[in-house]
Amino acid sequence: MPAAPGGQYLDGAWHRLHPATPLLRGGIGLLAVLLWLGANLRERLVALVFGLPDSGGDPLDALSRHHLLGIGALIVAGVLVVGIVLFWFAWRASTFRIDGEAVTVRHGILLRTTRTAKLDRIQGVTISRPLFARLVGAARVELDVAGHDANVRLEYLSSGAAEELRRDVLRLASGQRQAVAEQPAAEAGVPILAIGPGRALGSVLLSEPTLIVVLVTAIGIPVLTAVGAAPAAGISLGPLLIAAVTVAARRTARNLRYSVTATPDGVRIGAGILSTSNEAVPPGRIHAVRIEQPLLWRPAGWWRVSVNRAGRIGGRRNAELERSIAPVASREEVLALVPHLVPGLAAAGAVLAAGLTGRGHDEDFVPAPRRARWLRPLAWRRTGFLVTDGAVLLRGGFLRRHLTIVPEARIQSVALHQGPAERLLGVATIEPHVVHGPVRTRLGLIDEPRAVALFVQLDVEGQQARSADTSHRWAASVEEAPA
Repeated sequence: MPAAPGGQYLDGAWHRLHPATPLLRGGIGLLAVLLWLGANLRERLVALVFGLPDSGGDPLDALSRHHLLGIGALIVAGVLVVGIVLFWFAWRASTFRIDGEAVTVRHGILLRTTRTAKLDRIQGVTISRPLFARLVGAARVELDVAGHDANVRLEYLSSGAAEELRRDVLRLASGQRQAVAEQPAAEAGVPILAIGPGRALGSVLLSEPTLIVVLVTAIGIPVLTAVGAAPAAGISLGPLLIAAVTVAARRTARNLRYSVTATPDGVRIGAGILSTSNEAVPPGRIHAVRIEQPLLWRPAGWWRVSVNRAGRIGGRRNAELERSIAPVASREEVLALVPHLVPGLAAAGAVLAAGLTGRGHDEDFVPAPRRARWLRPLAWRRTGFLVTDGAVLLRGGFLRRHLTIVPEARIQSVALHQGPAERLLGVATIEPHVVHGPVRTRLGLIDEPRAVALFVQLDVEGQQARSADTSHRWAASVEEAPA
């Protein structure tokens, strides 16, 4: 396959990973060995550091009594040499290549493994810097690819090389074959969201799990004490409080230093304190967006933004990014973020605002008929939909407001549901189908004739939008030769 002109990795040749890759991959095992040695030799080390008499009793004393210190030293040296040789062969056998069509990674000595990430299937690129990797200036690059267990990892590269590789991969995925001189400066991006300590802590304290724990504690302790079961209160509620504090601390730490930045290649999501990650989500990879506001967040004006994507962010460390692309954001930050997730809504600020807090016919939303109040007495006034140029907006919720946005080019099929109660009241439910994820694209209480018309409209316009969609090649050059 032809090589793509550009950076140092775009020559079509095989390149090796960071020399510390084998050590970083086996870092946990090495740490376990060091901890075991430290635990067994701690008394000798303390005596050596503080000049105290050696009390003996460690493995070195046992080897000395049997005159095996020399043999033990040779065994340790042999193990180290074998380990270094194996690490060297593992590093030599791990290579990667970027051409005009895909990123290919191969590794293994006896069992050879090759994984390929097609450029047009890449949903995002994440650069992670675990604590040990940061100490040696290395980073892990993960290509989020559409498909089950399809992600491709490059473990590890130097931090500078990782950034350059991501830039080149996104450039090729965008359809832009030649490097642009202004590209490095443009990549700095425009900050959209930065979660500070106050907001990170406040969003956790004002959450439903925290409220439940507070209510259970406030009611449970007095009740158990009143019936003479104070010890039972400590035994039963103590673990609950410890678990709640642990979860709250973990969620707060996860949101600290969380940021979202807009760039020409989509949005960049940064998170982490000791171990950090920085993910790039290119345009055209978002299949559905959900903006919701829990009741306890309403006084603070905070919202949460979640998305559905075709790929899956690998591992556990980014599981929260998969659920919430903006864990807690202000209204202004949400209005600034959404056009970068769904480019067709760049000039729809008033429509988005009506979707967040409006009701009835605000900004031409089609509301639920009055007779639907028997099914949702509180939420029916906010329930409604609006089809804009390239997207459908589904609005609902009373205690928990929510707005769901589905780009028409990402609709795979459309379903119309009508249960017995809905049939009696002359309403129906519409569900545009997209890839699986945390966002549910379902809206009920639609007037039956309107639901049928919406079903047909989304089916027809969805096919047209998919045929005309070029967002997956967002920077394709007209001068580019045909692939």
